[in-house]
Amino acid sequence: MRPTRRTALADAYSFCERVWAGPRSPWHIRRLSGIGRKLGGGIDTPSLCGRIVPPEGKGWDLDVVITPHHLTHACKACVEQYNREVP
Repeated sequence: MRPTRRTALADAYSFCERVWAGPRSPWHIRRLSGIGRKLGGGIDTPSLCGRIVPPEGKGWDLDVVITPHHLTHACKACVEQYNREVP
């Protein structure tokens, strides 16, 4: 499968959660910095919706690829912004 422009752009984003997220909490999406994913916590950029803001809104990235199916479990505001940024 050849990478598409959307795939390449999507690699610059990650699903993330707040430290106090529960099993039914929506995932959020953030733009990755040069550091990359922070699976163990300490994210360094805010979520696209602005609800998770480091360092006050401590959180971690999820090891989940961003796909249309997974977007159904994400914060609606994050998904709207993501779709504007990643056509």
